[in-house]
Amino acid sequence: MTDRTPLQEEDVHLAAEYALGVLQGAERQAFERRMAQEPALAAEVRDWDESFAGLASGIAPVAPPPRLLPRLEERLFGSARDITRPSLWNSLGFWRGLAALSLAAVIGIGAWNVRQGQQSPESTPVIAQVQSEAAKLKLAVVVDAATGEMRLNRLEGAPGTGRSLELWLIAGNEAPVSLGVLPQDAASRITLPEALRGKLVGSVLAISDEPEGGSPTGAPTGAVLATGELTRV
Repeated sequence: MTDRTPLQEEDVHLAAEYALGVLQGAERQAFERRMAQEPALAAEVRDWDESFAGLASGIAPVAPPPRLLPRLEERLFGSARDITRPSLWNSLGFWRGLAALSLAAVIGIGAWNVRQGQQSPESTPVIAQVQSEAAKLKLAVVVDAATGEMRLNRLEGAPGTGRSLELWLIAGNEAPVSLGVLPQDAASRITLPEALRGKLVGSVLAISDEPEGGSPTGAPTGAVLATGELTRV
């Protein structure tokens, strides 16, 4: 990294979000205009790009242990005796991804720890990459845990005709909590209730296929299309 005038912390965060692809719409356009006029800002984005690319190399897939699925199903949905009707929500294929962090989370953790090592954990963002190659669905998520603002960028995938994609937060032993239906726009924001902000790290985000407008029951009713773990960077 070349020597240059230090940037404000907010600009460093914006550069990281730009490199991760979660800065969208008017904010992204304004940031790009600034990059054209501010060489230090453009160099910061290049540094993030290089950090992410370097950390991505050598990351191998991790297979979940056989005991993971039964334990998750029992904790989230009750014992097998309580399941009266099997559904894709309980399918093995949908929960295999819970054993490993998403690629974006791994990259973000390493890069941020290297470059922001002195920053207090409470002030750093929480991120997740909710994705599934089989469903061709990918959602990048960055959360400001202090304010509860969750930025979403749907990089790939869309709901089927007459269907909706609904986002859920699964915190520990608790039942899935709906964070709402994903809007048609690829980039969007959600403000989390204060009660959920302390439960983000280690929780799982899941996207389910639901009837138009979302689940009619307040609980997931359709197939889980993608999952990702929330991790502090």
